[in-house]
Amino acid sequence: MDVIVPFQRKNRSDIIYDTLHDLIRDGRWKPGEKFPTEMELCKLFNVGRSTIREALNHLKASNLIHVAPGLGAFVTNPSEIEQNILSRHIPDSRTAQELYNIIEFRICIEPSTTYLASERIRPGMEEELLKLAGAVDDERLTPSEFAETDIAFHSFLAEIAGNPLCVETMNYLHTTFYKQQIVTSLFSERKKTAAQSHIAIAKAVIDQNSKLAEKEMRAHLYNTLQYLESIIRETELPEPPKNQSGGGS
Repeated sequence: MDVIVPFQRKNRSDIIYDTLHDLIRDGRWKPGEKFPTEMELCKLFNVGRSTIREALNHLKASNLIHVAPGLGAFVTNPSEIEQNILSRHIPDSRTAQELYNIIEFRICIEPSTTYLASERIRPGMEEELLKLAGAVDDERLTPSEFAETDIAFHSFLAEIAGNPLCVETMNYLHTTFYKQQIVTSLFSERKKTAAQSHIAIAKAVIDQNSKLAEKEMRAHLYNTLQYLESIIRETELPEPPKNQSGGGS
């Protein structure tokens, strides 16, 4: 078995938790399947038991795995995971601040990417863009599915913009964006609101109205920020730093 060496800029247990979380979400271990033991994970990541134990405790607190006494750890069923999705992604103030950082970063880059997309959209892209724009308005979507569908729309805009750095940034930050978007999908009305914003953005891009496309994306992201603030207030976590400018509408 190959050794996975964690990237050292973050706490190693946090990196291992993120990696295991993504592997579970991607189906590496199926719901109900036995999860690797501490010793197996120590060999896999080439770290000590205390680091693995901390990551496992985080997985258990996030309800991604559960322990059966005498039998070991098992992957939690998706329905049980979705019931605890809020506590999974906002367990403490540090993670809440991380979510604010994500949306602030998106506000910095995505309106400009959308501006470029409106200038560079090519024939044949319009239908796919509109399809992706409205896809989030589906009550059957779980929070995880909503997040993936939402990301697909924003990633396609980066592809339309045609700048490889925009595309690489969206791909690289996929997991980070996923955390923020899955949290802001917790209210059912969010699906319809997001779809309306996406469609407005898509139409402006298709019409090659660059300034309107940029404005619609900025308004959409500030609306997302407001959802995030309301959710975190309900968890009684610290308020975000008051350094935001206008709502961009």
